[in-house]
Amino acid sequence: MSDTGMSDTGMSETGMSETGTIPERQRPLMEATLRIIGRNGIDGVTHRAVAAEAGLSLGAITHHFRSRDALVEAALRHALARETGRLQALALSLQGKTMDAGAWLDALTAWYADELKGNAEAHIACYEAFLAAARSRRHADVVQAWFATWRQSAALALAAAGSADPPRHAELFVATLTGLVLQQLAAPRRSFRRETRDALGRLVDGLLSQDA
Repeated sequence: MSDTGMSDTGMSETGMSETGTIPERQRPLMEATLRIIGRNGIDGVTHRAVAAEAGLSLGAITHHFRSRDALVEAALRHALARETGRLQALALSLQGKTMDAGAWLDALTAWYADELKGNAEAHIACYEAFLAAARSRRHADVVQAWFATWRQSAALALAAAGSADPPRHAELFVATLTGLVLQQLAAPRRSFRRETRDALGRLVDGLLSQDA
């Protein structure tokens, strides 16, 4: 281990590379950890539990992640990168065109509808992290980064759609979206995609009309 906290392999104690990315070989560990957090909360994460969930040896987990906290933080950062990467890619894909806010919302709500059907535990894990950050500062940094990246992605799309105050409007948009996703996780509805699209559409129309 070097004085910088990096091992000779270039990995930090969180299992992340010097560039802050998760190596491809560790993705199964991250996904397994998120599933456990989604089912049992952060306190349910242990090296043994992740090894069993991922179908790997205990040594394979402890080799990459020396502590439970490092494992949890790496999984949360993996989830952050995955979700916000998708949101940023969606906003950027529309930026070079005449921005169609409706198309952006269609794609966004379709993605969340599919995600919450097939990958709900990973999203529950995100909200577990929010609650954990409210109780202690341990995971506050990753949660703050999460919301900042969410807001940046929304601001990018809203600016392209004609918002006169993208940062302020993005705050409202992200607060609404996270609330709607949480509601769907807690009380699933078959009409989630349609109702969420309608709610976000009314919100965006109202925000943009204020600038007209």
